[in-house]
Amino acid sequence: MHTTRLQKFLSILANLAIVGMELRAIPLSWDGVHAQMFLFYTELSNLFAMGVCFVTALCQLRALLTGGEMPAWVRTLKYTVTCCLMLTFLTVVFVLAPMYGPDGHYVMLLTSSMLYNHFLNPVTALLSFVLLERVPALPRRAVGRAMIPTLVYGGIMLAANIAKVYKGPYPFLYVYEQPLWTSCMWVVVILGGALLIAWAVWKLGGGRAA
Repeated sequence: MHTTRLQKFLSILANLAIVGMELRAIPLSWDGVHAQMFLFYTELSNLFAMGVCFVTALCQLRALLTGGEMPAWVRTLKYTVTCCLMLTFLTVVFVLAPMYGPDGHYVMLLTSSMLYNHFLNPVTALLSFVLLERVPALPRRAVGRAMIPTLVYGGIMLAANIAKVYKGPYPFLYVYEQPLWTSCMWVVVILGGALLIAWAVWKLGGGRAA
């Protein structure tokens, strides 16, 4: 399987669009919470995505000019950040927005930096990865590797909450304001959801079994 010149060109545009949207989102996030923005999974995953998408755009430009394909390690990184962004998107849609209240989905998907970080960047990343960047195919072991950023972030923030170094930043990390079984349930739900997302994105992106 080969990526067409049109796919490469559209991939470049999509990845540069994510870079541009994140550059727009950063000052909005900073105005809202200042340095605390770096404690949020959403912000960290979008900053990660900005860097990866810039590299992806450069590699796709090179592939467009030479007739080749992007390196496997670049597509693996794009896959990983796509999984992180989709975890953000689905957590907002099904957990955080309902917690916010009746206007939760509007506020958390369509206002300020959240328009970019919660909605536009995840959707653009998924569509570009699945439709425009299907080569080279990724092995099944990429699914486990895509879990690493979430496991690292979750482990650090959970430990910080248990040690009372920091509270949150998400309600399901409030370990001293909910029963132990609730905290355990959230760990299972979030990590299980992340694994399911990673598998689904891998499958939709044309992953190979070996």
